[in-house]
Amino acid sequence: MAEPLKNQFDRALLERLARRFHDVHPDFDETGFVATLATALSALELKDRINRVADELRALLPDDYPTALAIVVDAADDPGIEGFPAWPLCSFVERHGLDHPAASLAAMESLTRSFSCEFAIRPFLEHHLESTRTSLRGWTRSPDEAVRRLPSEGTRPHLPWGPKVQALLDDPDIGIELLELLRHDPSETVRRSVANHLNDIARNHPDLVVEICTRWQSDPTIEPSMIRHALRSLVKKGHPGALAVLGFTTSPEVDVASFSIDPATLSLGESITLTTTLASTASSPQHLVIDFVVHHVGASGATTPKVFKWTTVDLGPGESVTLRKRRRIATASTRRYHAGVHRVELQVAGQARAEGAFELLDSSPR
Repeated sequence: MAEPLKNQFDRALLERLARRFHDVHPDFDETGFVATLATALSALELKDRINRVADELRALLPDDYPTALAIVVDAADDPGIEGFPAWPLCSFVERHGLDHPAASLAAMESLTRSFSCEFAIRPFLEHHLESTRTSLRGWTRSPDEAVRRLPSEGTRPHLPWGPKVQALLDDPDIGIELLELLRHDPSETVRRSVANHLNDIARNHPDLVVEICTRWQSDPTIEPSMIRHALRSLVKKGHPGALAVLGFTTSPEVDVASFSIDPATLSLGESITLTTTLASTASSPQHLVIDFVVHHVGASGATTPKVFKWTTVDLGPGESVTLRKRRRIATASTRRYHAGVHRVELQVAGQARAEGAFELLDSSPR
């Protein structure tokens, strides 16, 4: 089992931050910073740890916010503060900079090079929407891909771990305007964010995303993988428009000759093997997307479905194919397993066509 991310934010990391802030601002209480936080963080989860560090920085830096902010930006300009250690610096702006939007937004352009300000930008979208949109438009032209990624990632309607911004849910055009400016970005990281943003929009506006992807697909300079990734959730749901954009058969004509799950019972950490044989009943070739759905048992006994990719297959008239898929049933950072019977469905073009089950005998460790 992977070590929790929160454990990376330990005393050694605090000492690294303290040294850097003391280098930039000699009045910074390096010893007090570490002593106050080293014990306090142990009882907190990841985001609470990040916020607690940001709040302690605010307490120890000058009362004047622009002065304190300049110190934070200078502290981030160090290779040793890139990545995870820089997250509290972004949180500093998120939690304490709303009354100074111009200075805070300018600082984010710099800070996001060290750690993405996708969370920090959210309250500014909530409280200073138009000035924030102006900054975001400008950042789409930055020579730095980390800065260009922020307009797309920071405005995702359903950003993981990000606070909700109602304006982004109500008006997808806020984000779409930025995606149109980034759709040809040379960076795969930026294009991946564009696709994830469209996938978010598809939760509430599926037909709009299909329309956008249809239009983009007619441009030969658009990266096809970006469109496939943007439509992934709609494909799993069998949305006819999304399937059609990607060239999949929307109304499959197949018989499921067999579908089995082996073993029928297993322990955590072991694997299941799914096997199915599909036979075409169509008079023309079919391009089929095959997925499977595991209905995970929760702590209460209720189940929650999760769709997993299997494969795509081309099936000619009268042809049949046998497919196998192995999946390990193990704890992940986003999922705990609970003992019980887990139902599994075979999906063809988003349609459930057969089902089976396996019984998990033990649960994930707490």
